[in-house]
Amino acid sequence: MSHGFASYAQAPLDEFVSRMEQGLPDLPKQEAKVAQYFLLNLSAISFETGKSIAQKAGVAEITVGRMLRRFGCAGMKDFKAMLRHRYSVAGQALEDDDTALPDDWQDQMNAEMRAVRTVYAKIGTPAFQAAERYLSEAAEVYVTGFQTVRGLAEDTARRLALARPRVRFLSGHDSMLSEWLDPPLEGGSCLLIIDVIPYAAECETLARMAREQGRSVVVVTDEYCHWAHDVTDAVINTPSKTGLFLESILGLNAAASLLVHATASARGVSMDSRMRDWKRLAHRIGIF
Repeated sequence: MSHGFASYAQAPLDEFVSRMEQGLPDLPKQEAKVAQYFLLNLSAISFETGKSIAQKAGVAEITVGRMLRRFGCAGMKDFKAMLRHRYSVAGQALEDDDTALPDDWQDQMNAEMRAVRTVYAKIGTPAFQAAERYLSEAAEVYVTGFQTVRGLAEDTARRLALARPRVRFLSGHDSMLSEWLDPPLEGGSCLLIIDVIPYAAECETLARMAREQGRSVVVVTDEYCHWAHDVTDAVINTPSKTGLFLESILGLNAAASLLVHATASARGVSMDSRMRDWKRLAHRIGIF
């Protein structure tokens, strides 16, 4: 469930998830495996099928349908309809076989969706696990990005600061790296870099400087980055060539969002009190 400011009316998905959470302890073992998989992977399950869920949960495909029906959902098609209703702005979304778009835009949308699927497929890979570990275990995290992705890097820094303490956006041009005059905090320091063609010359230099100072490095970049793998094992390459006028940043955005979520989940503490404090502070200055 989301901890953010957005407030929605109770939706069928919320009710379904609540019933599943309450009923999980009493489920048969095989169905419990499926329910647990659903609850742990709600953010990515829209890209799954009944067959893929069954394989990952280690059960027969028929068990997925049985578990869904037990809590009032007719099957995967019905479940995905609830997802679309819950997470789309108007409660509606384009169907997979939608014909309202012209062919060229349909092809473009499919290319963008493939980029997102590629990013989600990286969950659980050694590189993604290393990125999770570095971002969650370090005592402090710096986030940086230049040129056309500086805005995305700044947004990621703000979101990551909600998921964990001691996160700062690093602007080497503005501060001339005064933040790094002092040694890393005890407990470790991590630098998260977001980079894309044309690669910022500063990024590789900053990454190498960070490693020299004993900081871990995570790089979220496009599929053509030539330097990141020489610096760190935590490189998330995302597709950027989807046919748009400029390189697509949808994959970069998806990867950054997943890392923020993974960091919040990996720290092993409830985010409820942190989010309550955040909302209290924000309301106190009257911006909402």
